[in-house]
Amino acid sequence: MLSYLHEFHAGNHADILKHVTLLYVLEYLNKKNKPYSFFDTHAGAGLYELDSEEALKTGEAACGIQKLLFQNNIPSELHSYVSFVKECLLKKYYPGSPAIEVLKALEGSSVFLTELHPKEYKKLESNISIIRENQNSSVVRILNESGWDILKKQIPPALKRGAVLCDPSYEELSDYHNAAKYLSEVHKKWSGSTLMLWYPLLANKSDEIDSMKQHILSTVKNRDIHTEVLDAQLCIDSEDSHKETSLQDAIGSAKPRLYGSGMFVVNPSWGLSEHLIGILPYLAELLGKDGNGSYKVELL
Repeated sequence: MLSYLHEFHAGNHADILKHVTLLYVLEYLNKKNKPYSFFDTHAGAGLYELDSEEALKTGEAACGIQKLLFQNNIPSELHSYVSFVKECLLKKYYPGSPAIEVLKALEGSSVFLTELHPKEYKKLESNISIIRENQNSSVVRILNESGWDILKKQIPPALKRGAVLCDPSYEELSDYHNAAKYLSEVHKKWSGSTLMLWYPLLANKSDEIDSMKQHILSTVKNRDIHTEVLDAQLCIDSEDSHKETSLQDAIGSAKPRLYGSGMFVVNPSWGLSEHLIGILPYLAELLGKDGNGSYKVELL
């Protein structure tokens, strides 16, 4: 199924958690002046307009990134992210994950952006060419292929340092299975990489989410018990706060399907857990609905 379009959800609370984590990992990789490989398995269009018809229809950006940008006394851990987003918005675009990866990649690094949706792929090609007009320090490959296939074919990469961001739409049950399977296989072939898995918090999919995370955790721990795994969550409402609907029916509804989301990170960059602990309590209070915001940061 290829119906999911991120333009309806760009700038929401889940984006903020994902991008805060992603930016920290990239900035940490950049501290060592040595190129790396980066894989984005479900890239999307890369750039978005927060005043588009799609974004305005859901109102998720207004309750997410746009609300955050108007705050004055934000935690110091958020300064880098907020400054980056503001710089992009001055250029008339909101950055998706691929834009962050391309703009922040260290010189000589290889960035693999995969997007299977044909229209989103065309947008991604165009958008990346826009932001790379004055930024040509990394090698960027944009592929109209399955992100799962790319992980299978390209891992381990030539550049041994690096990371993976995996954030499927989870429209189909196979996404939960594939995330567990392929990220476990990536760790087997590329054990030193940082693996970032974004996942939704959906009331009727708790078993699938738990099973997916447990499979990855048990697999990597069985290989090396000392492998660090971080699980972080940001919730804007309680688990029973909404009536479960389809993605399409949820557009424009008062109660979104997502009451929160999480980042499951294998080999987290040093200091990531402390970084998120400095951020998530603030975001939970700011973005939480009716005082129901909450968070979790746990090293497994």
